[in-house]
Formats: sequence, C-alpha cells, structure tokens
Amino acid sequence: MVAAVAVIIDTANVCSETVAAQRSNVGGLNGRVGATKSGEVVPPESATIYVLYSNQMESARFSHGNDNDTAGGQFHYYLNNLLEKNKELKSLQKRVHHSPQPGDANQIAAYYLQSVDEALTRVRSWLTKRPDRSWQLKTIAPDAQGFWSAEGLQPGGYSVVVRGRLPGYDADWEEEVDLAAGRTISLPSTRPRFFRHE
Repeated sequence: MVAAVAVIIDTANVCSETVAAQRSNVGGLNGRVGATKSGEVVPPESATIYVLYSNQMESARFSHGNDNDTAGGQFHYYLNNLLEKNKELKSLQKRVHHSPQPGDANQIAAYYLQSVDEALTRVRSWLTKRPDRSWQLKTIAPDAQGFWSAEGLQPGGYSVVVRGRLPGYDADWEEEVDLAAGRTISLPSTRPRFFRHE
C-alpha cells in the first residue's frame, strides 16, 4: 500500500513538472481594443480579434522572414495580392494624388477593409486544409470593455488583426509582435489603422 501511494505521489510530481515546463515554453498576448476619444477609450460595439502565428524563433532570435507556410504569412500574402490587383483602388489612389475629393479616404478604407476580410477568409480556408496548423490562428471576442487575452501561444512572431465596429464606423486594428517563451505582452489597440464611416 505504501508503494502505491509513493508511485501516485511521484507521478503527480512528474505531471506537475511537465505542466510547468510546458507553460514556461508558451506565452500570451492580451490587450484592449477601442478608439481614444477625449482621452477615454471607447470600446467597439462588436469586434473579432485574430491572432495569427507568422514566423518562428530560430536560435532564440525572431526570424522576421516572409514565411508563407504560416497563418500570418498567408494573411499578408493574400492581403498584399488583393490590394495589388485591385484596379479600382489603384485608379482611386492615382486620382486622389492629383485631385482629392471628399469621401476618397472613406472609399480607400472600404477597399482596404474588404481586402482584409477576404484575406482572413482565405487564411481560414488554407487552415481547413491543414488541420495540423489550426493552432496558428486564434479567434477571440473581447469583453464589453474591449479587453481580450490569448494564452498558450508558441514563441514566435504574431500578427494581430482586429475587425470591428465603433459607433458609426467599420474599423480594423493591426499589430505585429514578437513573443518569447514564458512572456505575456499587452497590446493597447486604441487607434484603428483604417476606418470607414458607415
């Protein structure tokens, strides 16, 4: 009976050490999404946070390479191609350079946001065909105040893309971050990259 208790205790110690080692090998991201107005953060009416793994650490260094074999690499590949091939956007940008009109910024933002949405859709489709890489995309809904967190992330580079709505606006926030093992990084996303008046 004493031997059985010793085995259980010893097994419990090994399991807790394994869990602790696994936790020290992963990291986390958290933040708050919204827009700053008069010094206050206005949370979005609705939002979705996409945390996309972009590249790995190599020899304790961040590679920052264009790795199209990751969810983040695919996102940037699709987004850049969609923007590059958008003839209406190119024509509008050329016209704006010579003769800007009211509403041009709103139209440029609309094209950009549409491309972000399409790139995210294509990344999800890419991951569906590669279930072993499903860990490379986490989709998170923030709380009512715009706070969010993602735990258990592998060390490496991440793209954080947020799509959401502020009162009267469709918006996106984008961040790039390098996450080392055992670290938690906070990202205050309070300035949208693009927003379009609805």
